[in-house]
Amino acid sequence: MGLQNQLTDVSTESIPILLVTLLANCIANLRSIIFAFLQFLGMSMNPIQIEENTLYDAVGSGLAGVVMLAEQLNLNRMFSYTFDDQGDEASGSSCVVCLNRLGDGENVRKLDCKHVFHKVCFDGWLDTFNFNCPICRSSLLVVSDERVEITRRRVVWDVIDWFSLR
Repeated sequence: MGLQNQLTDVSTESIPILLVTLLANCIANLRSIIFAFLQFLGMSMNPIQIEENTLYDAVGSGLAGVVMLAEQLNLNRMFSYTFDDQGDEASGSSCVVCLNRLGDGENVRKLDCKHVFHKVCFDGWLDTFNFNCPICRSSLLVVSDERVEITRRRVVWDVIDWFSLR
């Protein structure tokens, strides 16, 4: 009797995830209440103070890498073309993932390192969380200091907006 038979479809691994989610929501609500109270008293933080706060910098820098990786993977997944055996510099080569030759009219992807793969094969490679070239192991993520800083600032403000009281 009771709840014993009601929770048979809930995985035991999902309970900690649900607890963490509940805790995060409680913290977000508490933070919103505190900021609303501080704003009511006229002691709210202005954007310059928030940007200098090291906590926001740490959150932004950690999430910035994840955001940049996701954006780069989306770009890599979008750009593919039809292989032309006569005009392509990779003619005569084979796909390292499936070991078959690249043929005329097949959809392929070319990485920044100039290696070419079947579109389906390389998408499968990405789906196994391999974020580098299968041949030379060069990273798929193109990183520059300026791009990291812009993404970090954007992520910081997205996090601030998400947690702010509205």
